[in-house]
Amino acid sequence: MPDTPAKLKPELARAYLEEDLAKVRDQKMAEQYEWKLEPDFEDLKLQADLWSFDERGAKLDDYHAVLDMSYYRTWPPGVTFVNPETMKFDPVKDLMWLPKVAQKPEGLDIQFHPNYGYPNGVAGQLVCNSMVLEYYESSHNPTPVQRWNPSTNNFGTTLHTLQIVLRKPYYGGPSEQRVQVVEVSK
Repeated sequence: MPDTPAKLKPELARAYLEEDLAKVRDQKMAEQYEWKLEPDFEDLKLQADLWSFDERGAKLDDYHAVLDMSYYRTWPPGVTFVNPETMKFDPVKDLMWLPKVAQKPEGLDIQFHPNYGYPNGVAGQLVCNSMVLEYYESSHNPTPVQRWNPSTNNFGTTLHTLQIVLRKPYYGGPSEQRVQVVEVSK
């Protein structure tokens, strides 16, 4: 694995995405966690609808993540939680669409930053974990055990890592409370 993330040739990244999408579906990961996965092979994106759960397995909040697969499989996918209506993330307006960690699971280092200052001077969302591309772009340095391994990891590993912290007691809710609008009939 090179030291600096670089995009792959689109046809190669597309082939890896297709291959690993079949693996994830064969392993029934999407069914197990009730993920809805929508690949965009042309733009090398994977949209993933995820749920948070309480300790008993009841659904709590829904989240929508867009995975950038253009560096994939040499590097992990990029992950951005987005507002499902705009498909974008504004660190001021869209905090309700970014989860927060209540407590880290033992042995798993992860955090969600709505507006992280990257070394290149650009600020943006960071899912701070070694199974996410932006972790490497932010100059984090994982241990050999934490490091992305393209021969054993795939985007299912990334989504599974997110799913771990989307379950109580690790899940701390949305970064900002969601307002539910209830229409009252007249």
